[in-house]
Amino acid sequence: MWAIDMMSNLARYTYQTKRFFEPNQYVKGNGTSLHIGSDSLITALLLVKDTEAESQISVYGKTEFIQLVGITESEMQAIIENKNNVPKLIELMKADGNQDLVTDMRRTKSYL
Repeated sequence: MWAIDMMSNLARYTYQTKRFFEPNQYVKGNGTSLHIGSDSLITALLLVKDTEAESQISVYGKTEFIQLVGITESEMQAIIENKNNVPKLIELMKADGNQDLVTDMRRTKSYL
């Protein structure tokens, strides 16, 4: 249920602020696990261009898909300090065998 709650909060944010998310943005947490009640090191989210879904063009315009990637607090701090760390982080995660940038809430390794 925690993932559904998180998605609901993100939807509420976009609805209330009339803002939308784009690749290379981040959602900073409060320094604790995104999965409440667990000791996961994943404390924030990075938004990236979806690794599988292609952009679509329809009569309503272009739709681009993004995905949420869980990141650690140290990765979050590195991104806050320097936005150029975003592509570096993505590259390091992919080089470690995570081509689709799937979030592993049990991840203990920090890439930045």
